[in-house]
Amino acid sequence: SGASLPPGKEIIRLASIFDVSTDYLLGLDDTPSEYITDESTNSIELDYFDSSNFDYLYPHEARKKVDSIQKIKVPKHIFDDSPDHYFVAKVRTDSMNRLINNGDNIVVLDFNKVKDFHIESGDIIVIKVNGDFRIVHIRKTDSRIYLEPYSYLDGFETLVYSNEEFELVPKIGKIIYTFRHF
Repeated sequence: SGASLPPGKEIIRLASIFDVSTDYLLGLDDTPSEYITDESTNSIELDYFDSSNFDYLYPHEARKKVDSIQKIKVPKHIFDDSPDHYFVAKVRTDSMNRLINNGDNIVVLDFNKVKDFHIESGDIIVIKVNGDFRIVHIRKTDSRIYLEPYSYLDGFETLVYSNEEFELVPKIGKIIYTFRHF
């Protein structure tokens, strides 16, 4: 028939998103019985950094001493690889407020914890420029890399680098998920 099924991990992720059973998604059950909602089964705890201790992340040699690192639960289905490569941070900027609001939490792939990372056009990353952490949208051309804000507000400038200059910009990580914790 030419039909194929998505990988099991994707079926479980979709069941979690739509709050139905995997059997319902696969057409094995006519009733959309609830997905397992046990938080301990469907979530994992990650390190959580508020804006006051976000500097702890970079650079490793000069990390501030933090008495205790807070933890926050996030859904397991958002990870493609080891959750140990990620952290959560609270956003304290409006530079991306068309997508990510001040006060939102971001799940970030920590580039300090992965061997090879790739940044593509369309990615939203956290960088450090002139001592400040920034959340920017990446747009690449053959010769330039544009680090763009995506805000309804004026005053956030696009940073433009050559490929060589961009290599020298401290890159903290790539945002893979956002959520608001009430």
